[in-house]
Amino acid sequence: MTLIVKSVLITAGLGLLLIFYEWNMMRRKKGGVTPPEWRNLRDLCFMTIGACALVAFAVANLT
Repeated sequence: MTLIVKSVLITAGLGLLLIFYEWNMMRRKKGGVTPPEWRNLRDLCFMTIGACALVAFAVANLT
């Protein structure tokens, strides 16, 4: 595997770990997961995708 793929996979893994952690914290609340919290999770997904694209772009241009 190339350096670009490894970097993107590490970034995606950290993003997914953060998403699962946030989802578990939201799920344990008494009221459950509310619609604004679902939007927060959606935004975390988009931020993870954006971070992966940024890392791929940066690593591709630096090597």
